[in-house]
Amino acid sequence: MKQLKIAKNGYILISVIFYITGLSCIFRSDLVSENAELIAGIILIAYGVIKIIGYFSKDLYCLAFQYDFACGIFLIALGVIALCIMGKYSGPNLLADLGILILLDSLLSIQTSLDARNFGLETWRWILFLSVLSGALGAVLLIRNTMIVAGYALLAEGGMRHYIVHCTVQISGTNP
Repeated sequence: MKQLKIAKNGYILISVIFYITGLSCIFRSDLVSENAELIAGIILIAYGVIKIIGYFSKDLYCLAFQYDFACGIFLIALGVIALCIMGKYSGPNLLADLGILILLDSLLSIQTSLDARNFGLETWRWILFLSVLSGALGAVLLIRNTMIVAGYALLAEGGMRHYIVHCTVQISGTNP
């Protein structure tokens, strides 16, 4: 139970970090772009650790964390790489990679929405909507590599993750 609370709260924390980073990209893109590799590396590693913790937690529906083991390892590896190559890899390449990660996470969340429908969760439509919105913004980020688009994509990703974990993770008798 404790591990599940850590995973759920970790996802909420990562969502808040996505919100803050997204708003920073929109309103203070100069601040974010100067420290992009460092910020990305730290967030990716933290997100990866939380995904792995979530994967091994005992969740009733097993929806929010079902793809998180491989994704967690992948995110940790990307975070370490981002920190190791700081200063050599930035700008449009970093934003395109962010778009790919958001697109991938959104596609996996579309699968989660379909699984939620099979479990009879009424929130599946919102999960689907938020997943498609986040994925669309991730795809737009691949085409238009700007900090503003990155900001909106991060806000959508944070909202999607936050909503999924809020609606699908049940902790000791609470309803999702």
